[in-house]
This record gives sequence, C-alpha cells and structure tokens, in this order.
Amino acid sequence: MIKKSILMTGLCTMLLLTGCQMTDEGQPEIQSLANSHSTKLHPMTQMNQDGSVSNYGYNRYQREQVENQHFTPTFDRNQLADGVTRMVLNNKTVDEAATLVTDKYVLVAYDTPSDSREYVADQVKRSVLSIVPRYYHVYLTDNHAHFQDIERFQNLSPAAPHVDETIEQTIQEMQKDSPQGEYNERTDDHLKIMQQKQKQLKKK
Repeated sequence: MIKKSILMTGLCTMLLLTGCQMTDEGQPEIQSLANSHSTKLHPMTQMNQDGSVSNYGYNRYQREQVENQHFTPTFDRNQLADGVTRMVLNNKTVDEAATLVTDKYVLVAYDTPSDSREYVADQVKRSVLSIVPRYYHVYLTDNHAHFQDIERFQNLSPAAPHVDETIEQTIQEMQKDSPQGEYNERTDDHLKIMQQKQKQLKKK
C-alpha cells in the first residue's frame, strides 16, 4: 500500500512538472498566434495586390448620438488624388497624369500621344467623375506646361493667402488651352453609347 502511494505521488509530481513546462514553452507560441490573428482580423488598411482595399466601411448610430452636431464628411485628399491619377492612366491614350485635389476643385493634367484631344478629354473626364464626389468641379488640361502649374499647390491649404484666386487663374488658363471633356450623366452611362465613343476614339 505504501509503495502504491509513493508511486502515485511520484506520477502526479511528474505530470505537474510536465504541465508547467508545456505552459511555459507553449506560451510564446500562443501569444504569437494571438498577435498574428489580431493583425489579420483588425488591419488599419489592408491592401490587396491589385491595390484595392479588402475591408468595407461601416458605422451605426442612433439619432440621439448625432443630433445637433454639425458634421462635414472628410477624406484624405492625397489618397483621392492618387486614385484619380491611377484611374486616368487606365486609359491607354494617356501616358502621364497628375492630379490636384482642393476643397472644391479637381485639376488633372495629362499627356497623350493622340491627336484626338476632344475624345481623350471625354475619356479622362469620365474616369475622374467615376471616383470623385459629385460636388467637385473637374478641370482638365493636356498642356504639359500645366503640370508644373498645379504641382505648386501641393503643399498649400485653403487658408493660404490668395490661394483661391491663384487656383482660379490656373483653371482659366486650363480652360483656354485644353478641351474639358463632355459628360452627360443621362446618356454616357449607357453601355452602347460608351462603346460607340470608344470605337470613335480608336479610329482617330
């Protein structure tokens, strides 16, 4: 009986020691796994290889939470400018593009080897309007000299002295030199009309 008691006590002691060792050695692995899952499940911004964002945007409020609050939607203008430029360059008739996004204007400069300036401007205009909020005014230029004109505003803000007047002067010059593109929301969203315009552009 005494021998059995000693044997059972020794066996329990061995199990306890083994369990402690497993806990100590396994803890970093578990913690690492938890950190890994935390990173994957709660990314700040997870981008796919094609540049698209993999997570949706969602929010929910009750009326009492937002009553009497003056809210203006905001977004990163640099990211919007980046997206517009990339969208414009999806057109094979555009070799280079630059975009300036202010609080109310989107200015796009682009280079094209095509002689069909009006048709290219149509394509660029539709590309821009497909991504920017509708309250923005969009202005285009295929004059390479205007790349530098819009680039000088990149580090300014609406609070900068005389910035509005200078931007509006730049817009006037862009309108004088370059076609602004035609876009009719009622007709241009029609697939057949879009295909016809694409065929016309390829013929030019």
